Amino acid sequence: MATAKLQKMEKIWKGQDVHTKVRILKSIIFPTATYGCEAWTINKTDSKRITAFELKCYRKILRISRTEKIRNEEVLIKIGTKTPILLQSIKKLKLTYFGHIKRHQTLEKHIGGKDEREERKRQTCKEMGERH
Repeated sequence: MATAKLQKMEKIWKGQDVHTKVRILKSIIFPTATYGCEAWTINKTDSKRITAFELKCYRKILRISRTEKIRNEEVLIKIGTKTPILLQSIKKLKLTYFGHIKRHQTLEKHIGGKDEREERKRQTCKEMGERH
């Protein structure tokens, strides 16, 4: 899906301003590529594919063909970054999502049966009813 979006934006990639193209890539293409990544299981093969996709996008922006022998490090320098960022952002999103799940502990509420807050509300209502 992200590759299709990349191809649809052919007119934009033919422009001269690399900075604008990188901003568009990071704001439109990368979020499309990483949609739902919090639930992904990423192994070495997937990591390589994600990095390859990112570098493919950068090469498209810089108009570097596949036959030109330009190292990935040189492509990253021309873009203005030291390392590929897509895989790092996916790992950060996964970690953030894990923290969200850990804090809210939604699974324990459903499996355990009763919600602790509901139980406290019932006890408070009973105590108030007994006093009056």
